[in-house]
Amino acid sequence: MKKEDVVLRLIAISGELPAGLVGEIVGSETYAAALITRLKKEHYISVRNAGGFKGYALRSKGKRYLLEKYEDDLFFFLSGSVQTNHVKSEPEKRLRLHRMSEVWVFFMKMGIEIFQSQKPDLGNGFEKSGKKAVYYGSLEYKETTDAIKGSRACGVLLTGDTAYVVYNTMAKRMKWAKKMETTMRTWTERMVLIGGGLRRADSLILGDNMEFLLELLNSDGGVRKNLYQVDDVYEHYYYIPRTDNAKVQMELLLTSWKREKIKNLLATLVKYPRRKQYAISEGFDKDMQLIYFCHELDMRHLCRVKQEIGWKQQGTIICLDYQANTLREYFGREVRVRELNTDKIMEYLTKGRDE
Repeated sequence: MKKEDVVLRLIAISGELPAGLVGEIVGSETYAAALITRLKKEHYISVRNAGGFKGYALRSKGKRYLLEKYEDDLFFFLSGSVQTNHVKSEPEKRLRLHRMSEVWVFFMKMGIEIFQSQKPDLGNGFEKSGKKAVYYGSLEYKETTDAIKGSRACGVLLTGDTAYVVYNTMAKRMKWAKKMETTMRTWTERMVLIGGGLRRADSLILGDNMEFLLELLNSDGGVRKNLYQVDDVYEHYYYIPRTDNAKVQMELLLTSWKREKIKNLLATLVKYPRRKQYAISEGFDKDMQLIYFCHELDMRHLCRVKQEIGWKQQGTIICLDYQANTLREYFGREVRVRELNTDKIMEYLTKGRDE
């Protein structure tokens, strides 16, 4: 597919595509600038630059072109009164579209299916799609019920055996109403059950970078208690920085055997394993230091680890190299951090299941 079509398709499902994402999509800032200039000149897109946000929206010619070539994928987003077909000018509504767009682009780059012709229809709930991971944006399912329209969720990601409710906090703590997000989790698990699965729903939270994880972990909900803080709505909150090196985290979340393969590898670092079912640490290393696996960035787990380290005043953290500085700052000087080389871990994961 031509790169210009990829960009136009992503504008269509986004409603408004943030200007900074085009270079990520086509792989070159120089080519992105030339492409956008041409698409504007040929009247396929228009520029929206107000309120501190710059983005690209489709013009009538662009919509007609996409509906002629990709109607199965884009008719829903380019017809009727759907939000992506009538982009509003209010900064808050535009920012919401930008938040959704970042998720669409990030998942596409991770190899996740995002277009409707590639996914099971939602009429039968959240069905398994074989070995493929698929993502449904909130516009695709929120019209089916009023109960979840107040949720901050951007969408639902389905893997072979797990459902993740996806949020994008960007670089600011998002609004968070515990009762509404509990409803979102319950609705998702019901849709998974209807689709033939019995798995619980976990949460995946995207952020602009690793450093912002600290603000989420230390959040107390704000003065009005209406901002995100780690709570018990979901059993797991996985934080994923929206950066290329986070692909290794996505590989682990999407594929259960890869997750198990890494855990078996890391288990070789544990000299004396702990056998208790609910133990936070994995056991002791060769220096009789408690050892904790933190590479998945499960925020509830990280909070428990910090609490236990506070009691015991010692411990060894295992994480990926791009996570190390942030976790050092979070856990403090009393911990040791052992870094896993991201490139080597990715190479290890690309080998067969039994290697």
